[in-house]
Amino acid sequence: MRKITDWPWSLILLTLCLAYAVYKQGGVELEDWSVSLLGLGILALATGLGPRNREFAPSLERWLWCPSLILLGYTAFQLVPLPIGLLKRLSPARAGLNEALTTLVGVGAAAPVSVIPSATWGHLLNVAGYTLTFLLVREMCWQRADRKWTLTLPLLTVAGLEAALGLAQSGLGEGADVAQGNYINRNHFAGLLEMVLPFAVMYALVVFRRGMAHRRFSALTAVKTCVLLALATLIFLGIVFSLSRMGFIASLCSLFVAGALAVGAGLSTRKRWLAVAAVAALIALSFVFLPPDALILRFASLASEDLSGDLRLQVWKDSLHLVAAYPLLGCGLGGYESAFLKFNTGAPMLTMDYAHNDYLQLLAELGILGFLIVAILMLAILLKAVSAALQHPKANDRYLGLACTGAMTAIFIHSVVDFNLYIPANALLLAWIAGIAVSLPGNSGEWRVARD
Repeated sequence: MRKITDWPWSLILLTLCLAYAVYKQGGVELEDWSVSLLGLGILALATGLGPRNREFAPSLERWLWCPSLILLGYTAFQLVPLPIGLLKRLSPARAGLNEALTTLVGVGAAAPVSVIPSATWGHLLNVAGYTLTFLLVREMCWQRADRKWTLTLPLLTVAGLEAALGLAQSGLGEGADVAQGNYINRNHFAGLLEMVLPFAVMYALVVFRRGMAHRRFSALTAVKTCVLLALATLIFLGIVFSLSRMGFIASLCSLFVAGALAVGAGLSTRKRWLAVAAVAALIALSFVFLPPDALILRFASLASEDLSGDLRLQVWKDSLHLVAAYPLLGCGLGGYESAFLKFNTGAPMLTMDYAHNDYLQLLAELGILGFLIVAILMLAILLKAVSAALQHPKANDRYLGLACTGAMTAIFIHSVVDFNLYIPANALLLAWIAGIAVSLPGNSGEWRVARD
């Protein structure tokens, strides 16, 4: 037990949970994802039962732990059987669905908010697993405050291996296949890589800066910098040759945000805007000259597509009707597929298990109340990372804040047209990054008491 709670062993076990989920197609199959969840549970239990004399990280700020705890409670609340009279007031559509089953199976005196409780139970366990990862990574960052970048090495390793596999699949654009690694969907493969790309870039800058700070650039420092830059290039090429349009756009946007924050800090207003404009111009040139012909053709195909008949747009339109039917409490986390059947007019013969828009699906499943909880939590974490990126007095943590900001920017943009956050491995990775972000002190008071 004592060995598991040691920092290196905890990191190894957490890495295995992430790597296994990625290897097993992103953890989309329940039996595969359950292995990772079991590992997270063992690690959390070992940490809780570890030596009592160890120093744990201080409590989360109220504006972070409140929404985290409320989200778990809210998901559990969707499973609680409510009196039919109360359910009619809170969710008339759910109560109507319950009454429609009267002639078939009979109706009890109570029913849950979720239209399919078994799916909501599964997602409740997922949310618990992500929350544990978030807290465990934050704890490890606190225990080794001077080595926070070590927590990114597993991410870089997993992403690098996936990118290499993806490039082998695509043959660097020469073959018929696209880069997708162990994932079924290339967009989710790109979602994984785009979140890790800023860490590879920023880590290379950190190593380079360390070498320059000592006024001698050793051979070892040069090798480390080159390896990290090569890794960043490998990951970026994996995104490019996945031919994921939004993955490519999200990656460039993440680099722009991180670059703009980095060059703009400490400059006058005029110089800041000039620096940001230079970064924007560089990103724009990358968009023009870096994509291979196959990706350019995919972008060009957008002009010839009939957007009014695009299936994704039709699903979004139908999903809005689902949101309108379950506005306050939603249809239950994981209940989209079942509840959407009634509103599916765009492709009634197809089963739509995802809205291809994380925000729209979360709004449909959690309702306005649940969606606000998630939005407040993620915004608070993002602001924490931005604060560290702009104000932290230590360069290492400042670059780490920039990497976290870029990673979250990428996945938040990509989520507009896909369901990356419903892929367990990608959601686990985001929870890992969030844990790093909240470990960064964000104001002078925190800097005085922080152990780093």
